[in-house]
Amino acid sequence: MYATILANVINIILNYLLIFGTFGFPKLGITGAAVGTLFSRIIMVYFLWMIFKNKEKFKPYITGFNFKKIERKITNKLFNLGFPSALQMFFEVGIFTAAIWISGVLGKNPQAANQIALNLSSMTFMVGIGLSVAAMVRVGNQKGLSDFVSLRRIAYSILFLTFLIEIVFASFFLIFRDWLPTLYLNDNELLNLSDNSEVILIASKLLLVAAFFQIFDGLQVVILGALRGLQDVKIPALITFISYWIIGFPISYYLGLYTSFESTGIWIGLFVGLFSASILLYLRFNYLTKKLIINNN
Repeated sequence: MYATILANVINIILNYLLIFGTFGFPKLGITGAAVGTLFSRIIMVYFLWMIFKNKEKFKPYITGFNFKKIERKITNKLFNLGFPSALQMFFEVGIFTAAIWISGVLGKNPQAANQIALNLSSMTFMVGIGLSVAAMVRVGNQKGLSDFVSLRRIAYSILFLTFLIEIVFASFFLIFRDWLPTLYLNDNELLNLSDNSEVILIASKLLLVAAFFQIFDGLQVVILGALRGLQDVKIPALITFISYWIIGFPISYYLGLYTSFESTGIWIGLFVGLFSASILLYLRFNYLTKKLIINNN
């Protein structure tokens, strides 16, 4: 967390200096943002390295690393857990990237509106990511203790907490959907007044859909975390692929490009994909935990 905060502070400062060329720095524009981000990431890695190197419990793993001691069995286990988990993220990130592409086909204003809604949704999604990690750790602990009744109780507690938080975010999006897009635009710029008005109108409609899919987006990522705690990753990877690319993407593509829904249609497809993923992943988690409890009795 400290590394991330440090990197963000450095990133913001360098972006300001290099994008606008203030205090004698070169005015690099968008390239300045890239340079600032790159440098902040380098600082982040160095900061983490120093923390690991100076803490006694991490020191042996950092300073005593030896490629000759790598065991194939452990490497295969890590890969079998890590690669399907990476695919889960890839399939979800991929469909949102596809949404940007489809929006670009519709024009620059729909793409700008899509980017605003996506940015706002991504910020609230970080809370779901955090709770997902909590679910993974707590479920993994209970799995190690073979206390599957507590495992199920803890997981459902985190799910309920996620649901309540996402309801708050959804309400915030619904209430302020007309105001939030204005934070990204200059209302006083007469030259782009027409474009800005269209972007705000489209973005407010997208936030209406985003408000509802907030709930299922948070739930699906927390359930994924709980399933990772159970070390169940391959079937969830398949579920995410089916939900986002077999169910969600065709809907986004058709409604976005071949109906009057356009940008809103793209987000309806995203909503359906997230809804499907959350339901199917929940059924998977419910089945596995019940099976573990029965087998343990």
